[in-house]
Amino acid sequence: ELTVAAHDTTGGMKTKISEAAMIAKLGIDVYIVKAATSHSLKALNGDLRNSIPDDWLGTVVRSSR
Repeated sequence: ELTVAAHDTTGGMKTKISEAAMIAKLGIDVYIVKAATSHSLKALNGDLRNSIPDDWLGTVVRSSR
């Protein structure tokens, strides 16, 4: 049985950051946040595209170009 809190945590942070960097090089912002939080909902809804609120908790990986 899966619950709302069930999420993939395999691969370690090194793999996640490496994958995020590759995606960001394609021009796609990557948001790393705790699942099932208001912070993750803002990322999923696209609310962070133009500005990130001061109270938002997470990490954004984006291309420097």
